[in-house]
Order: sequence, then C-alpha cells, then structure tokens
Amino acid sequence: MPSLAVVEASNAAFSPGYVPVIVVVGGTSGVGQAMAEALARQTKGHAHIIIVGRNATAAERILASFPKPTESDGWAHEFVQCDASSMASVRVVCAYLSARLKTINFLIFTAGGPAANSLMESSVTPEGLNSHLAMRYFMRYLFTKELLPLVVCAKEIGQHAHVMTVLGAGFGMPIRTTDLGIHEAQSRSIKLLQGIFPSAAAVKGLVAGVGYNDGLVAHFAALHPELAFTHIQPGQVLTEGGSSIPLGWFFGTALLDPQLPQESNLPHPGTPFKQDECAKYMIYGLLDVERGLFIRDNYGNIISAHVFNPDLKNTSLDLASPTAQKFGVLNGVPMKGYGGSDASVAALIEYTEQVLATIH
Repeated sequence: MPSLAVVEASNAAFSPGYVPVIVVVGGTSGVGQAMAEALARQTKGHAHIIIVGRNATAAERILASFPKPTESDGWAHEFVQCDASSMASVRVVCAYLSARLKTINFLIFTAGGPAANSLMESSVTPEGLNSHLAMRYFMRYLFTKELLPLVVCAKEIGQHAHVMTVLGAGFGMPIRTTDLGIHEAQSRSIKLLQGIFPSAAAVKGLVAGVGYNDGLVAHFAALHPELAFTHIQPGQVLTEGGSSIPLGWFFGTALLDPQLPQESNLPHPGTPFKQDECAKYMIYGLLDVERGLFIRDNYGNIISAHVFNPDLKNTSLDLASPTAQKFGVLNGVPMKGYGGSDASVAALIEYTEQVLATIH
C-alpha cells in the first residue's frame, strides 16, 4: 500500500491548467466533506466545487472554509440542495446543473444510506424504493446517466474526466438477478421486531448496493471507454460524527452470501482512518487514472482494472461471450474483487431503467 507521504506527494502534483469542475454528492459530512475540503485546498480555491446534499447549514460552513482566490478565473464554491433519496429531486438537480455547466471533471458519490446506514432501518421511500438502494445505487446511477454528457465534454477538450463512487469496492458481491429491488425481503420484514434485530431488507439493500455499484461502473465504462470510472471503498472511517464501521460487509458475507467465490479475497477494512486521511487516499485514486474501469481498496490500490476498446464506444457488455454468466468476469476478463457478470449487469441495468421510467 502507498504510504500517506507518497499519497500526499502524488496529490500535491495535481495542478491543472484550467479551473476543474468538481461535483460531490454527499459533501456535507464525512468522507465527501473531507474530499471537497482537500480538493479546495489543493487547488488553492481555483476550482468550481459543487456540494450536493441536504444540510444547507453544514454546506455553508464547509464552503466558508475554502480558500478564496482574488483572481476571477471562473472559480466558484456552491451548494445545491437535494434529497438524494428522491429520484424526482435528483432529476431536478441534474437538469439544473446541465443547464448551467459546460463540463464536469470529477463526479464523486459519497452519500450513505438512511439513518447512517442503520441495519435496523428497512423503510421504503415514497417512490417505492428500498431506502438503502435509493441512496447507495439508484441515485448514483441516475446522477451518472444524466450528468455524463458533461463529463464527456471535459474529456473531449483534454481535461480530467472521472466518475468515482465511494462505497464497498473489492468484495466481489455477486449481483443476484432475483429480487433486484429487495421487494421480497421487504415483505418478509416483521415490523414488530424492527429495532431489536437487523432488518433483512435493510441488510440486503445495504449489501446488494455494493455489487450494484460494480455493475454501475461496468455498464457506463463499457459505453464510454474514453472516460475513467472507479468504485472504491473507504474502509473504516472515524468521521466527525463518530466511527463508521462496515457492518454491512460482515452481515452480507457471513449471513446473506455464505457461498461467495473463494477467489473474492474480501479486503480487510484495516485500521480506521480519520476522515481527512481517508479523503487523501480517495483523491489519490481519483487523480491516478486516465480511462477505464477501476476497482480500488481503501488505500487507493488498484484491485483490478479493465480498459475497454475505444473502437467499441457506445456498445454494451458482451452477452454472447461464453463467460457472460460467470461472476467476477467482465467481457471475458477475470476481475478480482468484482461481483458482476455481463449477464447480471445487463439484467440490473434493464431493471433499473424500468424502475426509473416509472418515477417522475
């Protein structure tokens, strides 16, 4: 793993000749806050940083701490309010940003699930989505789909262009194509016991979102081989609000999926990071690549990677491949720590599009 000194030196070398546009969904607390703050310091404020979240008071405090350049070179620091558990709200924000921005260089997702990822919470959003999947997958998919044209524009003019989802990379959680929306698990949840035992729907939603994020980056990386897409895991993080411990990984591996492939080699979360330290490793991964799909651990190390053929731009994953059904294989290439298969990702994306088509 790279030392913190190596990571800091690598990050310090980032000095773009343009004002980067950085969108952080979930930037009002935790790792997202720390990443936004670190990128503001790294660019000495010469960046257009947009924090998307619910807490306007926290956002104002964070933005006020950013360096404020005296030169008028296009820098801006702003907050856009959004209930990211609502796909209707996400669509409104995407339309707003698409109308105002010409490019996005870094699109970063760090927002967690409901009630600080509580395993006791098994609610369904007003739009009918499992509350964990809404935050951990659906909103990330919708933001990516709607804002990707702006990321493409950044790449076309020779700038950085990277989509990063910070969640649970490297665990190789298979995408189970039955009950993709966790509806069966939701129906089995016994409300009388909620608050006493972990909710099956909450645990399944929390864990399934990990594999779904593998599918998310695989899908969009196949369609846009010129861009960089990363799924990364932060490990255990000591946030300002307390310790965030990945209990979902434990429940997912020990209780829900006891037959995970042995080659998954589930990564150990390691020593807890302070959120500022964790952010440095996340940024190290953010700045380290030019194009392709990357699965990274909490130190920014590449667990596995795949660069798609640019001649096959705007094509989907290869469902005709003999390995299309095999977990942990992407376009015929074995991927350590990757939980998708071409067939399961295709099923996930088809389901996702059907669900989002019903929400306005």
